[in-house]
Amino acid sequence: MSAYQRTIQAFVQVIKSEPALFSPEDWLSITELMDSLPDDSEEIANGIRKWLKLESRSQIKQAFDKKRQEIPGLTESNNTLFAGGATSPTPPNQPSKLSQELIKNPIKLNSPLSDDKKSQPKP
Repeated sequence: MSAYQRTIQAFVQVIKSEPALFSPEDWLSITELMDSLPDDSEEIANGIRKWLKLESRSQIKQAFDKKRQEIPGLTESNNTLFAGGATSPTPPNQPSKLSQELIKNPIKLNSPLSDDKKSQPKP
């Protein structure tokens, strides 16, 4: 797994496992950031790292750093390994639409500002 993909995957894990760390402003700004970035793993990873630099996001950054260390950095025959050992269908050095979807979906599902979440019935 490339360093960029590790960054994206670690951030997604933080979104899924610790959504309470994100303030409403954080949810709004990360959504806007993801909407503004091209569908390129390097650009997305760099955007995440820049976003995490704000002092008010230090707890999110700590959780992110911990998750990132837990993810092995494996590559095998130029195909990136994803969860479960699946390889990327995208050729090396080509933008992957999976990168943006990988991060946008958990944001939509975990953000208290999301319309998708508001429309779900309460138990």
